[in-house]
Amino acid sequence: MVKTYNLKGPKIVVEPPGPKSKKAMARKEKYVTNGIKIGLPASLEIAEGPFLKDVDGNVYLDFTVGIGVHNCGHRPAALVKACQDQLDKFIHICFMVSPYESYLKLAEEMSKITPGRLQKSIFLNSGSEAIENAVKIARAYTKRKYIISYKTAFHGRTFLDISLTGKEKPYREGFGPLVPYVQLVDYAYCYRCPLRLEYPSCNLACADSIRTVMETSPLEGDVCCLVGEPVQGEGGFIPPPPGYWEKIRKICDDNGAVFIDDEVQTGFGRTGKMFGIQNWKVVPDMLVSGKGLSLGMPLGGVSGKDEIMSAPGPASLGGTFGGNPVCCAGALESIKLTKKVLPNTKMINRVEKKRLNEWKDKFEAVGDVRGIGAMMGAEFVKTRKGKEPLPELTRNIQLNCFKHGLYILTAGAYGNVIRLHPPLIIKQDLLEKGLDILEAAIAEEIKKAGLA
Repeated sequence: MVKTYNLKGPKIVVEPPGPKSKKAMARKEKYVTNGIKIGLPASLEIAEGPFLKDVDGNVYLDFTVGIGVHNCGHRPAALVKACQDQLDKFIHICFMVSPYESYLKLAEEMSKITPGRLQKSIFLNSGSEAIENAVKIARAYTKRKYIISYKTAFHGRTFLDISLTGKEKPYREGFGPLVPYVQLVDYAYCYRCPLRLEYPSCNLACADSIRTVMETSPLEGDVCCLVGEPVQGEGGFIPPPPGYWEKIRKICDDNGAVFIDDEVQTGFGRTGKMFGIQNWKVVPDMLVSGKGLSLGMPLGGVSGKDEIMSAPGPASLGGTFGGNPVCCAGALESIKLTKKVLPNTKMINRVEKKRLNEWKDKFEAVGDVRGIGAMMGAEFVKTRKGKEPLPELTRNIQLNCFKHGLYILTAGAYGNVIRLHPPLIIKQDLLEKGLDILEAAIAEEIKKAGLA
């Protein structure tokens, strides 16, 4: 039996953070490392569908979904039931000790739904761990050492992952020296083109510059892989222009480099396709999954071509909890649920694109609006001409929304992007209600900042 709460909202009964949440934050300060920063200081008690309820009784509409995890809403009954059924059988044995059905069935299912039908998989504890393993597998296959990633990328928080992530603060600062043989390159960030060109007259010169790096000493002939997000997430919800990934795919092919597609945030319906790379005519060599893969159960995966995934020797990969049976059971249900809600991304994209573009016309501080599917964002600047980032304004907008019952996230290389992660199950009236709260917050904070 799956318990339901019938949450409705947004509903604020005491200004957040309320007294109970403040007590929880005090405990956090006393017992939890300072390295963990809390973005929205409400201590949560219940989550259901598109809603969150805190310990003080406030109900929030959730446009964060656990940083892109709960694409099908919080605690969908079918997923909870699937996990409960597995819990009644066994919780853990370790796949390296003995195989079990949920892991095998999930690997088989991934071979069916991935672009190009990537045949073999391994399951780990998180997207971060999956990135680590993808690179290990690529090195075993190519026998090369250099890894190419992007300056505005985010791939996780392990040593290798922060080495592949360009943002110094807060991800890399104080943790060096980092992993060697990593080359960071410019991304197709058209709003802030590092080459000061414009699409389409640029002819995707940013991709050509990656070819130059890859084909110039010391990288020439020694590039193991290129790791890229189809749409950059933490970097600021940045989709590259048409033709970009096709060109990168060709550059990797010409140089014998493995193309690793990081779908941790873009996968499982977020961009309107099962996987973000399917918005381009490209099949990756390896695909990394996480977040929406299991809708909240800790799981990450690497799926790839047979010859690549077969390169590591026996017992060279694994982990005690990787591919936990309960998590895999949840992931199998997650795939079914995602297929059902995928069509709703068209409505979400239509509504969000319309509203965000209206704000761009209305507010000088909304410098850019961009995204794909249900992965839309807005970048805030002081002036359109100067494009001076406004991270303080962006943070104030986030906190304003929080006070009025809406959870949203910020992102971007400069911390000046509001990103929207509504659950794919959301109805239009509730989506509009959340956007109304966000629009009011934008107007109020712009006025306070003297930018109106």
